[in-house]
Amino acid sequence: MQQAVWTNRSKALRRGTSPPMRRLALLALSLVACSRSSAPAPAPAPAPAPAPATATATATATATATATTTTTTTTTTTTTATATACRSLAARTTEAQLLYGPSVHLATLEDTFLFIDPDHTPLFPEVLRFAPRVLSALRHDRIAPRPLCPVSVYLFSSRDRFEAHCADRHYLPESSRNLGIYDRSRGEIVTDLSGGPSHVPTLAHELAHVLMDADFDAPLWFRECVASLYESPVLGDGAGGEIHGTDDWRYVQLRAAVAARDPAARLGALFGTSDDDFRGRTDAGDIDGARSSLHRAMARATCQWLDGQSRLWPLYRGWRDDVVTDPDGVATFTRVTGRAPATPETEQAWRAWVLRTR
Repeated sequence: MQQAVWTNRSKALRRGTSPPMRRLALLALSLVACSRSSAPAPAPAPAPAPAPATATATATATATATATTTTTTTTTTTTTATATACRSLAARTTEAQLLYGPSVHLATLEDTFLFIDPDHTPLFPEVLRFAPRVLSALRHDRIAPRPLCPVSVYLFSSRDRFEAHCADRHYLPESSRNLGIYDRSRGEIVTDLSGGPSHVPTLAHELAHVLMDADFDAPLWFRECVASLYESPVLGDGAGGEIHGTDDWRYVQLRAAVAARDPAARLGALFGTSDDDFRGRTDAGDIDGARSSLHRAMARATCQWLDGQSRLWPLYRGWRDDVVTDPDGVATFTRVTGRAPATPETEQAWRAWVLRTR
């Protein structure tokens, strides 16, 4: 499958500003092209600025978004945010209003996340109830709570508006239909809610990327392994709470490949794979969509398989702490599971899990 390229549909983005004014107002903003979390990890950045006093929101959104805050503090600074990504909430508010007009719905969460609702979607309050639960669960004995730079979270109930925003940012999708994108260089999440409530959980995938970027500069396959696990999450009740992933659409292709004994569909093939290989990039520089989709399904299955054995987060923490001496994660996987990922016994157990009866 050829890499999809979104054409520029910026007319849909000009709500509230004329093209010349918009170009002048946004001239200083970086337009770094980046598909989901694909940019390289840059140098540390300053701590995030406080939430702007000018941010506006509906009464429901404000009450919901400010009800939950993180109470854990740490002196460790984020390892992947840039000065561009660390623009203040006030600057992000100004940008959102320039793009979508002064009446755009805005709400802040944890003095870090600016939720932006250009379409005035009725799902906005639901998103603002869902996000704090996801963040709390992901930090509960999972991803270490680190200081974060501010993040803009754009929510679109119109697929056309979602695609137009992404085209204006020069985002290139790595599959035929992305429901969400996280640009780690800009500090921006873009989510497609055109499918209704069933699309809301994809936000958990992108929020996991944000937290993980501040904690562990892992290879792309493992970042997608962790984040994609929670695109169809099951959340527990109570403080902190549990979060687990369930089977989803990604496994249709994977099960067929494993059943056919495709040599590419192996657990051991993930460890040590480069970011470009994981994306399915060909020698010609294109993206092989089928190959990319298979790799993402393999990664997600690996995290779900390990999570079911209570081994995912010991692997995550151990690899994070020893990444300098164990860059491909093989030594940590072997220590946590008792077997190397490419051994016949491990491959057989992974294949049996993928093909298990449901």
